[in-house]
Amino acid sequence: MIKLVCWLATVLAAANIALAGQAQKTEEDSRREAAMADFTRQMREANYPALFEQAAQAFNVPADVLKGIAFAETRWEHLRWPPGETASPETGMPRPYGIMSLWDNRYFGHSLLEAAKLIGKDPEELKDDPRQNIRGAAALLRKIYDENAKPDGTTEADIESWRYAIRKYCGIPEPDLNAQHALKVYRFMSQGYHQYGIEWNGRPVELGPMEQETTRIIAEEKAKRELGAVIANSDSASAVALAAKGRTGSTVGSHVEEKAQVLGTSTSAVKERAKDYGVWVAMAIAAGLLVAAGYWLNHKRTKR
Repeated sequence: MIKLVCWLATVLAAANIALAGQAQKTEEDSRREAAMADFTRQMREANYPALFEQAAQAFNVPADVLKGIAFAETRWEHLRWPPGETASPETGMPRPYGIMSLWDNRYFGHSLLEAAKLIGKDPEELKDDPRQNIRGAAALLRKIYDENAKPDGTTEADIESWRYAIRKYCGIPEPDLNAQHALKVYRFMSQGYHQYGIEWNGRPVELGPMEQETTRIIAEEKAKRELGAVIANSDSASAVALAAKGRTGSTVGSHVEEKAQVLGTSTSAVKERAKDYGVWVAMAIAAGLLVAAGYWLNHKRTKR
């Protein structure tokens, strides 16, 4: 009987704990659902698709490019920060501004100031107003697109021709990282999104060429870093030898000059170090031959 009572008490205690946990989970779920409902309402009221279309027409930029950048950067959320807060207090990461993630710092650049100037607005207005933020970004993208080369085999009629402009716009200085970012933008374009008040239809995108290009850029940047490590940790002759084996990701020929320039090292200096290395090797071989000859002559005299 005592065992039965103890067992029932244990069961009841476990049931109470389960019910309490269920109540807590339900409360958390309710808060989450309320937050999602509020975000959905804000997205619908903001009517961002209309703002993207207006800016696209005003500055002759594909609306899907604007939508894709905004989705990759902010998930269509207009980012605002406390006055004077230019970086995250927790991570030190610079703050981007607005739905189009405009920057104003030394690392990612000053796209906020450039965009504001192009549309004749104060930068603070681009921080506060999503419409002006999108317009400024569109004007800046148009400028970047017009001033830079387009991917081979593309024309302005091709949505894929904007990927170099997207890479420069994002402000990421590393070529491999900004190439990956642009590819992500195009993948979002191809998928679209229909949730939480965001309504955006996907569109056909030829991802193959840019995926191949991105893979190549990643390999080249990795090779540059490896070569940089070799130069930093050993002599330049080793770096030249490594490059000559074709392990730097570039074709043999111009790669020595290219990598030397990337690393801030003059080609002549690298070649001169390689020449010095060759001289020392030749001298060492000659010395070895002299020692061997002396040993042989001495051995002959001893035998006589």
